[in-house]
Amino acid sequence: MAWGHDEEAIVRFLGELARAVEPARVTVVYVHGDPEKALGRAIEREGGAWGDWYVRKLAGSPGTRAVHDLASAAGHLRFEADLTRRLLARTPWRLLTVDVEALDARGAYSRTRRLLTAELGPAASAGLEG
Repeated sequence: MAWGHDEEAIVRFLGELARAVEPARVTVVYVHGDPEKALGRAIEREGGAWGDWYVRKLAGSPGTRAVHDLASAAGHLRFEADLTRRLLARTPWRLLTVDVEALDARGAYSRTRRLLTAELGPAASAGLEG
């Protein structure tokens, strides 16, 4: 979307990609949290100039020209999150959503590893040793 592609173009691309990776069983790990809070944490970590840079970056892309401040950036990220989940649901891939809202990086890693192990078995998370 940010690059100016509409939903149907993305659907076609995902279909082509799904066919290209057959017969592999694909699991998409989708890390999800509240965009406003995530933007706030990024600004806290990177500094206020980062927020200005990020808004300019989004506003400069064909599909995100309506972004003009952090609130509209968060709104756009919410829209993209909904779109992403909706489009991934149309693929044959397994979608594993990891809600990391109240977690730091270590907690997000641990939750992701637990979910992968539960979903795919211990061998799937063996490469994730921390």
